[in-house]
Amino acid sequence: MLTGMIAIDLQKAFDTIDHTILLEKLSCLGLSNQVIGWLESYLCDRKFYVNIDNTLSDMGIINCGVPQGSILGPLLFLIYINDMSNAITSDLYL
Repeated sequence: MLTGMIAIDLQKAFDTIDHTILLEKLSCLGLSNQVIGWLESYLCDRKFYVNIDNTLSDMGIINCGVPQGSILGPLLFLIYINDMSNAITSDLYL
């Protein structure tokens, strides 16, 4: 009997999602252009700042990832990684 395993560190997985790739995958799933546009506006051009002791940092731009704590975040992540097994090839030898 052979056993194979691939370990993936998903600690910051939601932060690493490439918006362009995700939107392409959503398009391939058959979502309408209107829905793709809505999701693009939801994901892209987000900004953030840090508040420490009432001192605000400069505004930063978020280039990748999905909003954490959202209902859509886990679903978008699963769609993003759904075809990951297609990208992995291996040969197991005795």
